[in-house]
Amino acid sequence: MFEYKKNKAIKEKIYKNGKKSYYFQIYLGKDLQTGKKKITTKRGFKTPALANSAYHKIQIQVANGTYELLTENSKTFKEEYLEWFENQYRNSVKSSTLYKTKQIFDCHILPDIGDQQLSKITSEYLQPFVEAWSLAYKKPNIVSRYAKRVFDYAYIKKEIIANPFDHILLPKVRSMNAKDSHNFLSTGELEKFVKYVLSNSSIDDPGKIEFFKAVFFITLAYTGMRKGELLALTWEDVDLENKMIDINKTIVTNENGKMALQPPKWDSYRKISINQLIFEMLTKLKTVNHSRLVFPNQKDNYFNLSKPNNWLNSIIDMGCADYAAAFKLTHDSKYQSFIPRITPHGFRHTHATWLFEKNPGILPKTVQKRLGHKNIGVTLNIYTHVSSNQNELLSDTLNQI
Repeated sequence: MFEYKKNKAIKEKIYKNGKKSYYFQIYLGKDLQTGKKKITTKRGFKTPALANSAYHKIQIQVANGTYELLTENSKTFKEEYLEWFENQYRNSVKSSTLYKTKQIFDCHILPDIGDQQLSKITSEYLQPFVEAWSLAYKKPNIVSRYAKRVFDYAYIKKEIIANPFDHILLPKVRSMNAKDSHNFLSTGELEKFVKYVLSNSSIDDPGKIEFFKAVFFITLAYTGMRKGELLALTWEDVDLENKMIDINKTIVTNENGKMALQPPKWDSYRKISINQLIFEMLTKLKTVNHSRLVFPNQKDNYFNLSKPNNWLNSIIDMGCADYAAAFKLTHDSKYQSFIPRITPHGFRHTHATWLFEKNPGILPKTVQKRLGHKNIGVTLNIYTHVSSNQNELLSDTLNQI
């Protein structure tokens, strides 16, 4: 039987999976109105020492007369969240981030713990929710990190005596699966995609890919722009004479779920050059596009950020079907497969890969500036990936000698 020699009040709990946690009950004195003893239980400590530390901390607060002030707070988690959001968080991030944060709280955190009294939320109570939240996003602990910030805020204001997340077992970060890690096209796949789109797009044939969509994705592929930056582009930003694009804004979803303009991500203002193909396609598009926007919707306004994903999926579906039909007819191996399914964001990695493969001497810093990466590490990861592939090709070549 477990016994913690330093403090016999510390008890052990063993879960079905074999994991252990520690808890204690502590006497808080008598209720002045009822005369009854007041006892509280604190759970979810990883070690006896942590439980013992919390026990003595409460003892001191009870002796000083400060514990009651803390525990009688009846504020709910939702009330604390709203206060944190307005007083501390709102002015610290961009409007688009506010919208994403609201979604995380509205869809995951508030339905689970929003109505719970803040001071009564324990580590043991939170643990099952933390494990469920870890499945909501590719980054397993993103939801928990936001919930923790509200508890941090409450702790700093002395509305709770401890942050329950201090004793939470966070799920391990999952390694990327093949689908996540392959959100880009190789140089050969990119050339196949561009050739297909050019051959199957039209300004006036409704049975083909709409020309502006062809321009959109080929521009993404050969500039590495973010889809929001490209959707926000006006003709004033396009210098066809000097073959340059001025990236000075992006489309975002604001906190009300509406489309809005804001500076590029990470304030990555930049001017980038375009190749001859993009120059010719933009020049052609301008002859039929009389809007101030390069890519306007039917209401002469900005497209929703989800639209490019839908367009790309349709193009890939169309390409896969055409390639399957051609292979069935000709049995030519070049039609055996089209391209892997990627997202519009995958064209950024694709462009960086293309730059490194086509220009072996190009500096990663040059690519970083062109793509507007905040951290050179992101660019170097792509560079390392390309270098690794080139080393494999070199090894194969040497083995053939």
